[in-house]
Parts: sequence; structure tokens; C-alpha cells
Amino acid sequence: MTNGFETLAIHAGQEPDPLTGAVVPPIYATSTYKQDGVGGLRSGYEYSRSANPTRTALEEALAAVEGGARGLAFASGLAAEDTLLRTVCKPQDHVIIPNDAYGGTYRLFAKVHERWDLHYDPVPLHDLDAVAAAMTQKTKIVWVETPTNPLLGIADIAALAQLAHDNGSLLVVDNTFASPYLQQPLALGADVVVHSTTKYIGGHSDVVGGALIARDKGLGDELAYHQNAMGAVAGP
Repeated sequence: MTNGFETLAIHAGQEPDPLTGAVVPPIYATSTYKQDGVGGLRSGYEYSRSANPTRTALEEALAAVEGGARGLAFASGLAAEDTLLRTVCKPQDHVIIPNDAYGGTYRLFAKVHERWDLHYDPVPLHDLDAVAAAMTQKTKIVWVETPTNPLLGIADIAALAQLAHDNGSLLVVDNTFASPYLQQPLALGADVVVHSTTKYIGGHSDVVGGALIARDKGLGDELAYHQNAMGAVAGP
């Protein structure tokens, strides 16, 4: 039997604590973990930048509600975006972004990554002909927000996925404003979903965070490597 969204949202990642039987994951406020001998990681944990049980619970829940192979939690939405770009792109690569992209995302491209020779073109993503015309052999990512923040522009995820994949590019969808309750981009052909968990996933204006959810485990593992290497992880 397939679990519905509500069941996944409540139970995914919520395994009982093996020591106490607690049904709600504890907040593991620790930086390091006792090892079972030299190189003997206990349940895979050694240092909380690399992994923390509380963060693992969130990451598993995010992957479940988005239908992805791997979820990763970050200190902010922009930390997630930056890690994704540094994982997938190299100097002289090209990214297509919405012409009404979130201001923080645009700043990341225009003021940070452009200095490292990553090229980008803002394009009206509702116009598939314009997207196709903007693509080059160097286009690594078609970057989608739908709805966009704050203008609420809408894009056709499935059609853009087809265009991107025909060009050998990845489709990345910022699903922050729709939330996984209303829209699941991976099921429509996206390769990676981005969230600012600060907004609807957090829900209470009391936390800043971000997330990446990958459809493919291999890409998810690459993102996890860079998450650890760059260090902008979510705290427990």
C-alpha cells in the first residue's frame, strides 16, 4: 500500500529513538560522536557537519514528501542553491533562470557566480520558444521557480523538463511557494527540487533553512559530498 501525503508528512523520518523508544526524534545538540574504535563510526555519525540524527530525520522527511531519492537540509535556501551550483557547474557553463527570479537567487548569479565565469540568461519561462532559443551546448541547468517569488509567474514543469533533457541539461525547480503539498516537480520530470524551508515548510517564521531533493541517488550523493565539504548545513 502506498502512503498518502499526510501519512508521509507525519511519519517519514520519524523512527523511534533506539535508546529510549521516544517516538519524536530528539534534538541531538552535539558536535561529535563516540567512535567504536579507530574508523568505527557508530551508526554512520562522526561529526555534525557531516551528519546529525536530527537533520537526518528532516532530510528523510523532505525526500519522502517530494518523492526523491535523497534530501539534504541546509542553513538557508541560498546555501542550498549555492551548493547545487558549485556541484553541477564549472566556469564558462551556462544556466537559464526566470526573468522574474527571486531577488536572492538573481543576486547569487549576478554578484557571486558571475565572478567565477558562470554565465546565465534571464528568460520568460512561460515562453517555451524563448527558453529553447536561449539554450546552448554549455547550458547545464534550466532553473525554474513556479510560482515565482514574489510575482507568482507560472511555468510548465513537464514541458521544460523535456526541453532541458533534450539538451542534456538538468531541470531544477524551486518549489518553495507551491510546497510539496500542492506540487511535486520530480514527478513531472525535474531533477532537483530546491526549497527555502524558512517559508511554508517551516511555517511559523521561527526558522531559517533550505533544502535540496534529488530524483537520482547518484546526484544526491554528489550534492551530499559538497554539502559536507562546503559546510552550510542546517543545525539540529
